[in-house]
Amino acid sequence: MTKIMLVEDDNSLREIYSIRLTAEGYMIVSASDGEEALAVAVRERPELIISDVMMPKISGFDMLDILRSTPETKDIKVIMMTALSSDDQRLRGENLGADKFLVKSQVGIEDVVNAVHDVLGDRGSDGVINTSTPANGPAQPYTTETTINLDSPEQNGWNNFNYGG
Repeated sequence: MTKIMLVEDDNSLREIYSIRLTAEGYMIVSASDGEEALAVAVRERPELIISDVMMPKISGFDMLDILRSTPETKDIKVIMMTALSSDDQRLRGENLGADKFLVKSQVGIEDVVNAVHDVLGDRGSDGVINTSTPANGPAQPYTTETTINLDSPEQNGWNNFNYGG
């Protein structure tokens, strides 16, 4: 099972992304800041890190710079997400080695899921998503029709879900 690390200081966003990506068949580990993320990345060796840029302790950009200069983590794929939409921010992320750069206000959760599939290359030419590679046989396709309605948490079974806003 493909492992993804979510690095986000907003607990609600981290939970929403975690639920949706788990529904896609990914194993999720998380960190709430860049410092914690570096330790988790070395220990867990995720295939992909989705990271916020503006975080306490170590920013996403500084975390990415350290990841790329550390032998154990230099090849982990990274999607950077930010609230800032400036070209300078995008260029900085690309120069540091981000595989994709997303602006939070310009993407929805399905855009993030599609970016994950694109970066991991786990979508076949037929469009079928494959996130499972068993050790004893060929990879099995995994698809889902899960829809999460963020405007109506009751429909998702999240009656007591706190968006933090």
